[in-house]
Formats: sequence, C-alpha cells, structure tokens
Amino acid sequence: MSGFSKERNNEYQEELQITSWPWSDLVSLVHRYCKDQIISKGAVFELGCGAGPNIPFIQSIGMDYYGVEGSEIIVNNLHQKFPNLKEKVKIGDFTDINQFTSLPIIDIIIDRAAVTHNNLPSIKRTLEYSYSALNSGGYFIGIDWFSTKHDDFKMGVSGGDKYTRTNIQEGQFTNVGNVHFSDERHLRDIFVNFDIVSLEEKVIINHATKNKHRFASWNIVARKK
Repeated sequence: MSGFSKERNNEYQEELQITSWPWSDLVSLVHRYCKDQIISKGAVFELGCGAGPNIPFIQSIGMDYYGVEGSEIIVNNLHQKFPNLKEKVKIGDFTDINQFTSLPIIDIIIDRAAVTHNNLPSIKRTLEYSYSALNSGGYFIGIDWFSTKHDDFKMGVSGGDKYTRTNIQEGQFTNVGNVHFSDERHLRDIFVNFDIVSLEEKVIINHATKNKHRFASWNIVARKK
C-alpha cells in the first residue's frame, strides 16, 4: 500500500507543503560522498520529489534528474515549471516496482522523509527496488528518516509493526497516514544489503515550546556493494 495519503494531496493543493529550497543536508551529503557520480554526470532518481526543491540543485551539478511523486497536483505543476522533465517526473507510488523498470542506470537515489512515511514491508520493498536500480557503487541518500527518539513516536496507534505509527491527530504528523520511526539497529537491519558509509542522528529540542518538543531523525548514506 502506498504511503501517500489523500490528506497530503489536499495539503499540496492548499500549498501547505510547498518548499522552494533544496534541503541543505542533502546538498552537503551529495557533495561529500558522490564526487565520482557528479564528475561522471550520471542520473539521480528522487523518491517522493514533492514540489521539486531539489531539482535545481541536481541540475546545477550537471546530473540527469528523474523523480516520482504521488500527488497529481504537484506533478502537473512540475511539468509546467520544468517542461524538459515531463517524461522524467512521473505520478506514481515508489513502493511499486513499475516506477523503477523504465529507468536508466541510476547513480544516486535520494529521499527526503518520503520513504519513512510507509510501513515496514513497503520500506523494505522500496529499498530492494532501489538497490536493483542503482549502478554498482551507487548511493542511496535518505534525509530525515524519523528516529524513535522523536517525541511523536508515542502518538497515534500501531501501523502494523513496532516502528510504524498511524492515525496521529496532533503535531507535525496530523493526518499524514503512516509514519515510520527507526533506531540504529533497525536501520542497519533494513539496509543490510548496502554498505552504510554515514549514519547521523539529529536531535533538536525546541526550548521555546512549553513541552520542549523533541524532533529526532536520521540521515543515511548507503552504497551499493
């Protein structure tokens, strides 16, 4: 089942999830670990590209961009904004193998907090397809995979496994469907086929809020063996 929810599509329609700037963590990690891929001007595939904030960055380093996004509203907007990507950015569910079968050989797969909005079987399936699509020595870069140290891990109800929560009714995950949280051991288990070259955990406490809310997530860089 897709992790993309109708509620998320409504947020896009109301421009509640529109982001214009590339994610700084992604920019940093690509430059730090993917120098060979940048030099060779290879291909990048983004899972859940949203409003396309990372597209100009990928184009600026001379790499060929492909993306998949569940929101028809957003993809139509992207086709208007980037007409040269009409055949490369598609509406679809990245947990479905059909989103990978027509791709060229991919050098980098990027994901910013999209895959982590699925349950465990869907995440494992996506990583399996990603591994197969990657060139030898290619990278999967995941940004903001939510950590079990996140305060919202206590919210909602089980989404079918111990790491997935759903039906969260307050905070940043209100009505977004599945939210998957990970600890280090869990990430190493699900990325077992990859070589993990970087695994960073961020914990941010907002001292301006009464409850000092804690946001926690992982950035992961994994290389195809």
